[in-house]
Amino acid sequence: MITFFQIWSRDKKKGYDVKNIVANLKWITDLNFSAGQLDFDLVYQDKTYLPALGSIVKFYWDHKKVFYGYVFKAKLTHEKAVSITAYDKSRYLKTQDSIVWKSGTIADRFNNVCKRAGISHKVVDKPKHKVAAEVCDGKSYFDMLKSAIKKTLKSTDHMYFIYANYSKLELHRAPRKKLKIIIGDKSGMTGFTYSKDIDNTANVVKIIQKNEKKSKSKSATAKSDDPKKTSFKSVTKKGSTVSRWGKLQITENKKNKANHAQMVKQAKNTLKQKNKANKSLTIDCIGNLDLVAGNSVEVKIKGYKTIKNCAILKATHNFGTDYTCQLELKVASWLANNSGE
Repeated sequence: MITFFQIWSRDKKKGYDVKNIVANLKWITDLNFSAGQLDFDLVYQDKTYLPALGSIVKFYWDHKKVFYGYVFKAKLTHEKAVSITAYDKSRYLKTQDSIVWKSGTIADRFNNVCKRAGISHKVVDKPKHKVAAEVCDGKSYFDMLKSAIKKTLKSTDHMYFIYANYSKLELHRAPRKKLKIIIGDKSGMTGFTYSKDIDNTANVVKIIQKNEKKSKSKSATAKSDDPKKTSFKSVTKKGSTVSRWGKLQITENKKNKANHAQMVKQAKNTLKQKNKANKSLTIDCIGNLDLVAGNSVEVKIKGYKTIKNCAILKATHNFGTDYTCQLELKVASWLANNSGE
């Protein structure tokens, strides 16, 4: 049950206890570089109060701290109901900036952007891998961190993410917690959906090198490529799934000054990433505050393979008469029979 729910002015001089008028309370955490979100309604009997944008929201469930954030949307209806959307502190990582990054770790970037955004923060798991220097011009802090996180994942297979631990942002390596929780048809699950697709899959990768003959004329005014002076060389790598899925080809320009061997390596690396089906497992279950994005659980459903340390990619908590969760989970191979990729 809600044991603490208050809204305070940004200067913390005026606060309101609203726990007895909160309805339709929903909390969302997401690993896809999205701020933690709290949606709720305030249902008034008489005079209504529309919180100022930027107001502080504090929420506890069963005396446990759940959410600390700020009002970003407020809507009043004629039925004396106020609908609020608040985001945690990671929302301020959408701030845009221009930074020339030296070679360094994700932690270096995380500390830097949090200081620039004025966010209280802590590096819990410090990566050793350093990413190359990079120019980020007019990009959000989220995008700058995303770039370093993706490069680190590609080089080390270690996934890092940002977690809002109530009022402090933290940098963690996934999973943050390997929960000793089993979710399944005999343990809290109320429904599930498993799906797969190859919409964004590629099983043929072509690395392109464009060759252009220089014009003898000193003044070249043409903005488009000249067909008579342009040719392409390429390196192609094909995956084993072409016979099953058909030819799904993508092209990439070769990396700057790459030789033939490096083009081959580039093709192989991209094929490894792209030549697989996208799989999604969504589970509806009884609510638990530990079921948040970045943690992992064990999934055990009759007729399917058990998945240990199954990563939670997104979690939606619905606090009501019945406290329920909807989890989006990362799965590699789950079906007990042939998955038919």
